[in-house]
Amino acid sequence: MGLLKLGEPLSTFKICSAAYQPMEDGGYRIYTVAQGKPCRFVAIDALTGQMVTSLPLTGSNHSWGICVTSDGSVYVGGDGFLYRYDPRSDTLDHLGQAIDGEIYFWRMAADESGNVYGGTYPGGKVFQYRPADRAFRDYGTLVPGNQYARSMDIGPNGKLYIGTGAIEAAIIELDTATGETIKLPMPEGQEASTFVYDLDVHEDKLFARFTESADLLVYDLTKRCWIHRIDQAMGLDVSPPGEDRRVYLFRDQKLHALHLDTLELTPCPLAHDEGAYDFGWIAWPEPGFPGQSLISMYSGGYFIYNPATHRAKHVEVELDGSPVGIQSIALGGDGKLYLGGYFAGGFASYDPVAGAFSPCERFGQSENLFWFKDRLYLGVYPGARIYQYDPDQPWEHGVNPRLLFSLKRHGQDRPFTFAAAGDRLVIGTIPAYGKLGGAIAFYDPDSDQYECFAEPVPEHSVIALCYKDGLVIGGSSAFGGLGCPPSGKDGTLFVWDGSVKKTVWEGVPVPGEKAVAALAPGENGMIWGMTTGSLFAFNLTERRIERIIDLFPPLNWEGLDLFWRGVHLQYEENTDMLYGNCLEKLFQFNVRTGELQVLAEGGALFARDSGNGGIIYTVKGTGLYEYRPVPS
Repeated sequence: MGLLKLGEPLSTFKICSAAYQPMEDGGYRIYTVAQGKPCRFVAIDALTGQMVTSLPLTGSNHSWGICVTSDGSVYVGGDGFLYRYDPRSDTLDHLGQAIDGEIYFWRMAADESGNVYGGTYPGGKVFQYRPADRAFRDYGTLVPGNQYARSMDIGPNGKLYIGTGAIEAAIIELDTATGETIKLPMPEGQEASTFVYDLDVHEDKLFARFTESADLLVYDLTKRCWIHRIDQAMGLDVSPPGEDRRVYLFRDQKLHALHLDTLELTPCPLAHDEGAYDFGWIAWPEPGFPGQSLISMYSGGYFIYNPATHRAKHVEVELDGSPVGIQSIALGGDGKLYLGGYFAGGFASYDPVAGAFSPCERFGQSENLFWFKDRLYLGVYPGARIYQYDPDQPWEHGVNPRLLFSLKRHGQDRPFTFAAAGDRLVIGTIPAYGKLGGAIAFYDPDSDQYECFAEPVPEHSVIALCYKDGLVIGGSSAFGGLGCPPSGKDGTLFVWDGSVKKTVWEGVPVPGEKAVAALAPGENGMIWGMTTGSLFAFNLTERRIERIIDLFPPLNWEGLDLFWRGVHLQYEENTDMLYGNCLEKLFQFNVRTGELQVLAEGGALFARDSGNGGIIYTVKGTGLYEYRPVPS
């Protein structure tokens, strides 16, 4: 029997950028992109809140950049592709790939001549698109080692300013005519920052938000020096100046106004917890909104704020969500299957008895889900945030799921693996961008406290965990956070003893493999593990590898940028049977006879319901699938 599609459970409306355009007929448009598979370009009539256009960005599942040029065209960046929307004909053109090998675009900008610029990954490059001859120009990698050209804006001098990062935060001034670059000096106190995540230029002031500090720094382009710092800035943008010569930004979940001349920062009576996806200015046709009002889109609608009267209005927008790729699945003790979404996020459950999905809730990107002591735990990117969800209580944003803690201060970003370790939950993580060295963290639900331990294997991420006989057994990956090369060491198996709080044994089970990707406790003190091609048996009592069985061809590691997940393993007691998913091959393996059977191919992720006939759940993109074993 093959895979049976059960449905597409996750659909949400998430945006990462927006552009604003007054129309010739007196109207006003908001342009944005709904993230999904594929993304959808959306145009909204700001005066009515009605969607007027929704068009697929064919070939792109992510979009961070959008800009309007001097001729009224709207340009959108996707997964290495550039698109142009013409408001007059209501058409969207696919302009092709800007630079060979660049698979992801970030923020975009346009100059007075209508040329369009965008930053890329993984080359950390900048491209120019010239509409006059429909040609792309590649300016090359701006900072060697930095894979991200993350943010950008055009200065009053016609220069392009780009915020880069991964290994180090850096700002580059690019002469778009000659291609010459100048690296701006780093502001004091930001030496440990790895990204200039946001960047805006207004008049002679450059605004740059650094991470991990979340400091917004102001650079005077005329004096060529840093002149001001604002802490707790939220990003992603600082508004163009209004009629009061103030720019607006979000800080500590509240709108603030910054005077361009005095740099006086004033809080405004508008709370907001999502940050800003670009700003515009609009003449809002209601009493209490004189002159120009600030407008900014968020994932559920947009707000209007008038600086003169401090009046604010929120407009909710009825928009169809885009299908979201499934990032994580887990079976609960209640018999339901829980699902988390990638990038655009989302959360839902599937009831096998009723054959029905729950409504999709808005939520962040869950790298993994795990059932422990009648609760579901969610490991969320960024910041390695750990949430606890009580399925017996209503879903309530900010309440249930409850945020337990974040491992961001420990340098961690992605919680990809969980295991039950007696009365505690143990979590393995991937570090932040540009860093090597994951961690393991232990959470005690009774005390509601956690402990975190860095690098159980030096310069390796922790991507697999299990627990047996009072010991935590872990598998590591040589790959760290995005933007840095992998460690030179092969994938490692390690044993962690909680009584002494350290690694007491480690070894490389399969030389040449860069990851120990899955683990499952077996019988008689045996631990079963997998790399990307080989199965191995580890005798925990004697601390030695007893068997290595080559099941599948291993990955070609040459030139690979990351490996955090792709293999899953489950041992069924008293049957001598291992079940798993190795690089989209669902399989079963009899450890006694050595018989391998590939059950199905093409599905990622893995969850097996041993109490319900051995049904296996897997994923293809936005779809959830099941495999039902043929009764013997």
